[in-house]
Amino acid sequence: MLSIPRLLPVTILAALLLLTVKLGGIWDGVSRLQAGIGTAPVRAQQAQQPAPANQQPANQQQPANQQPAGQPSTNQQNGANQGGTGQGGASSGGTAVDPILFSRSEIELLQELSRRRDELDQREQTLVQKEGLLAAAEQRIDKKIAELDAIRSDIEGLIKKYNEQEEAEVQRLVKIYEAMKPKDAARIFDQLDMNILLQVVERMAERRVAPILADMSPKRANELTAEIASRRQMPDLGAQPTQ
Repeated sequence: MLSIPRLLPVTILAALLLLTVKLGGIWDGVSRLQAGIGTAPVRAQQAQQPAPANQQPANQQQPANQQPAGQPSTNQQNGANQGGTGQGGASSGGTAVDPILFSRSEIELLQELSRRRDELDQREQTLVQKEGLLAAAEQRIDKKIAELDAIRSDIEGLIKKYNEQEEAEVQRLVKIYEAMKPKDAARIFDQLDMNILLQVVERMAERRVAPILADMSPKRANELTAEIASRRQMPDLGAQPTQ
């Protein structure tokens, strides 16, 4: 009998706790129902008003990586936009592609192509500079060649003039010695320089030289005769040898 009065307070306490929990659940449901009824007109007004372009209702927002069913992905839309841009680029001049859309390999390839283009531009500039230097060097060489040709022409003219003057002088001596008596001419020939004597004798007529040689000293006459013979036997260095 003592255990029954002890269990009764415990049972009453458990019943009170269960009633409290049920009342809390009922109160929570009533609060939610009131909140839904109060916000329904506001949501209806928001549904009637157009949403801003940069804002979407909370129930229409979706994760960035999730696309609605039946709609193309962002990459497909970008590809379609790029395709449309490429088709209409003839009139607008083309649209720049967003670098973010390139992969790492494509970026590295573009960087390599840019580097190669810089190298080609540098090489082209170097070639242009070298061509300029070569052209300037060719101009200087042509100028030097023209100057040397002018100097050679001047030298040839001077040599020709000297030879003509020398020939005229030798011819004058020839006429003088031919007009002299053989004995007087022989006395001068004995003392005359051998080179000058040879030039004079070679231009004199043989009938004029013979009496002069007869009156010259035997030693001088022998030397003159040997020089004349050696000159006539020497080949012409400017002539080509016969095959």
